[in-house]
Amino acid sequence: MRLLRLLADWYWRVDAFLGGGVKPNRGQRFTAAHPVRFGLIMGSALGTFMGVVGLICAALGAPYVFTLFNLLFCLGLATVMGVCMVGVGYIARWGQRHYGYYPHEVQDQSDGPA
Repeated sequence: MRLLRLLADWYWRVDAFLGGGVKPNRGQRFTAAHPVRFGLIMGSALGTFMGVVGLICAALGAPYVFTLFNLLFCLGLATVMGVCMVGVGYIARWGQRHYGYYPHEVQDQSDGPA
């Protein structure tokens, strides 16, 4: 347990040294606040890009563009990309929470009557 705490302390020191403590911009705040939406946007963007490339290849005369394997590969790759970007969003939220820039955590801690 002590080793994990030591590794976490070193991670945050290196992160602060590399500029992790800088106030996040608008895109970084959106990513941390909506990680699933960010993953859906990025996954659908990659899927759309691969679909356009497939259509261009079909227009140029590639014979096996629209096979079941190619379509499932494109769908799987877009899904993996989306899931990875959801992870990036949660890591961004974790970092912003550590530095005190995640606004949703601050609003939940009100000093109202108990």
